[in-house]
Amino acid sequence: MMKTSITGIESASWYTPLVLRGAYTDMIRQAAQLGYDGIELHLMDSDAVDKKAIITALKENHVELTSIGTGPSYSQKRIFMTNEDEAVRKEAIRRMIGHIRFGSETGAVVIIGLMKGQKKDCGDPVKYDAYFRTGMEACIKEAERLGVLLAFEVIDRFESDWLNTVDEGLKLLDSFGSDALSLHLDTFHMNIEEPDCAESIRKAGKRIGHVHVADSDRWYPGHAHYDFASTFSALKEVGYERAVALESFLYPDPETAARRALEKINSYLK
Repeated sequence: MMKTSITGIESASWYTPLVLRGAYTDMIRQAAQLGYDGIELHLMDSDAVDKKAIITALKENHVELTSIGTGPSYSQKRIFMTNEDEAVRKEAIRRMIGHIRFGSETGAVVIIGLMKGQKKDCGDPVKYDAYFRTGMEACIKEAERLGVLLAFEVIDRFESDWLNTVDEGLKLLDSFGSDALSLHLDTFHMNIEEPDCAESIRKAGKRIGHVHVADSDRWYPGHAHYDFASTFSALKEVGYERAVALESFLYPDPETAARRALEKINSYLK
């Protein structure tokens, strides 16, 4: 059966589409109090956090670390795997390796979204591809060694200048040929890019490693018009049993968003 999860980050702007804010251990307790099975923590640098305290809080609150978001390095520090500066690329890979190792300690899926960088950030498409492959080869090697699942996030064209559709994601997975790689789907992005979201889920099938949910307006599920019934039906059809994580705006407030989302999600998990 699919597990419920909620996103959290230590600090971010009000309009960042992550629901919880604050100390990691506090967010873990809050996730448990709200009734979620797990939490997705968006981390700047896994090597810089108190991992022992996080793991202890997870155990004490009976909450899983379902996934590790790696985007803050890109969005807040401009650290990503395809940066033209070699020192920055090395730092990005170091951080990714740290996330993977933390994932091995907790069982979390490690998300690769904007940490891959955008082509416009590099300028030279040939160099971009070379930097990307080099960074990913290092990540795949460590993920395979430790048995950690990496998930490429399929992001809409307005937020990423490539890897926008499930078809593109599947081709990318084929190009690496590693069981350590999967696709991370997000209902908000799929609603923009996929002609038929349920059919795209069926196409991705067993290669889905993680799922984010938000409504078509990026508020909590049930606020707008996204067809969650067909999405959850397709996820069940392909045998998806990992986490479904709420990644939405925190409007009108985090608790309201979290509670209304969970009520909606649970109605489809029965």
